[in-house]
Amino acid sequence: MRTLLRVLGFFLFMGGFLAVPVRAEEIPAFNISGFVDAYYGYNFNNPDSRKNAYAGFPSNFDFEHNTFSLSLGELVIQRDPAPVGFRVDLDFGPTTDFVHCAAVNCPPGATEETYKNIQQAFVSWATPMGAKLEFGKFVTHMGAEVIESKDNWNYTRGLLFAYAIPYYHAGIRVNHPINDQVFVNGYIYNGWNNVIENNDSKTFGATIGITPTPKLPILVNWIGPAKEFGDLQVYELIASLNLTDSLSFMLDYNLGDRKDAAGNDADYSGFAAYARWKMEPCALALRYEQLDDDDALIFGKLNNSVSGVTLTAEHTIAKNLLTRLEYRIDTADEKIFEDENGGTSDRQSRVVLGAVYTF
Repeated sequence: MRTLLRVLGFFLFMGGFLAVPVRAEEIPAFNISGFVDAYYGYNFNNPDSRKNAYAGFPSNFDFEHNTFSLSLGELVIQRDPAPVGFRVDLDFGPTTDFVHCAAVNCPPGATEETYKNIQQAFVSWATPMGAKLEFGKFVTHMGAEVIESKDNWNYTRGLLFAYAIPYYHAGIRVNHPINDQVFVNGYIYNGWNNVIENNDSKTFGATIGITPTPKLPILVNWIGPAKEFGDLQVYELIASLNLTDSLSFMLDYNLGDRKDAAGNDADYSGFAAYARWKMEPCALALRYEQLDDDDALIFGKLNNSVSGVTLTAEHTIAKNLLTRLEYRIDTADEKIFEDENGGTSDRQSRVVLGAVYTF
């Protein structure tokens, strides 16, 4: 408890205590935006359950085989802090149902039904000292990919996003720019994928952002300890290289470490390498990824390594309709993919056509 109070006190110190009054004419207007995301997917394994999965854990978020599906509809209402503001993201569809504790990495006993349509809802304060303080519910700071497919390079989510990191949190976070090249963020969360606290401990996090050149932004992320998963801590490095206006690369490395009550260590690690070539209104993206789960923390099978290659062709129609055609193949050391007639395989390939209308 004393540690928590010290950290909270540090955040408040960084934010400052003196608010600056703002005249009515300076208050920014509301911004309203959103999207509708739908897809068709076909799994060449022809799984008997008609579901795409890894050792029974659903793929994110192309769940269905040989089905036209709605993935997610989202409405965003926000006001930039001047000095105070807010943001609310309202989500509807199978993706948000899954994220809010239909997911395998939701903590035991979590009850999130009340909050499932509120992906984010937080208030913001741009303090006189230059820091921005936010309080409420928000998506995680971890990961190179996000819940919204339109903001990723590929349509389907990678292995690290789906199985190695959380989706969302409730708590407080502070962003503090040091200079044009460096910023630091701090986080205090109730836990991992829960709004309602379910234990006596808090989960902490941090981000250090470094931009040595505009072409090379680097992020270092940390979260832990997640008491729901046995003091699990996750460390992450994300580096991007914007070589030209058309050609970009990105690398995401992830290490999860858990120590049980007896002091025994277990870990998993993974990386994803991305390349994207953009020539408006088209783009082509390639992702290679590998997730090593030697201690069976994720897939429940010892010495299991899963890898995948994803190729995505993109076309934007009239600036509002983003379409993506994607081919993905995954392989594993163990037979973790469902096959015909309830069988299993060490390989799975599928094609997905996604369409996202934004407004």
